Amino acid sequence: MELRFLRRQMTSAALQREKLKDYRNIVTIQVTVITILMTLEDLLAGIGFVDIQKWVYTLFIAFAGFYLLLLWDMMRNFTSNMIVVRGSLAWLLVLFVLGAMGENPFQRLLPNPRPYYIFIHTSLTIIQGFIITLSIRDIFSGARVTSDKLWGSACVYLMIGFVFGDIFDLLNLLSPGCFGVDIPVGFASYLGGVYYSYATLGGVDSGYENVSRLVRNISVIESLFGNLYLVFLIGRILGLPANASAEEHTPQKSDSTKANTPYE
Repeated sequence: MELRFLRRQMTSAALQREKLKDYRNIVTIQVTVITILMTLEDLLAGIGFVDIQKWVYTLFIAFAGFYLLLLWDMMRNFTSNMIVVRGSLAWLLVLFVLGAMGENPFQRLLPNPRPYYIFIHTSLTIIQGFIITLSIRDIFSGARVTSDKLWGSACVYLMIGFVFGDIFDLLNLLSPGCFGVDIPVGFASYLGGVYYSYATLGGVDSGYENVSRLVRNISVIESLFGNLYLVFLIGRILGLPANASAEEHTPQKSDSTKANTPYE
């Protein structure tokens, strides 16, 4: 039986509006997840909350699940290949279930979660890297600067931080102590990886003084990649005319269901 919600069919103008909505939603969730990771535990402790970790873990799992759903929804903007669409949905659902079981705030359901976390973060690195590739291809295509491309640029930049956060978490899982301190497996390890990643992207001192050579070298790669992305992005935007508002809302005659996709 054909599941219609899996297949996205729309004109070029409608697809552009859908991309704008998806990019904007993902940026909102990305900022929310970063805020939860970086500040919520300390804020709740400051106002006297009890069972802080349960609150933080529950909110994190909920927003992480929503983020995974939005990743899949955005992927449908770039491909109508049903094998890719269905396979990625199943893959992301498995990742969410395993993550929720590993970080269940009420009862730990995985006695040895390390192998599952390795699988989760390896998968997220691959999936987000794939989406970054498709998004960059979309952002740098076209002859005008449009709102969806600006939101897409922000989405990709923040996603780069998450990808390298997963990589740094993987390094800590595979080589405990690589950050110079003992970071427990699970939420704390992921928090440390994401924090170190965004500190690297932002040029801020991470506070980890005795990181391994591999961690240090990958952080250099992340910094170079992030800076090159910004350089090419700024050059691309400055070299294109701004899109007229009327043109953004003018439907275009097209029978195509997808534009510029390598997976038709």
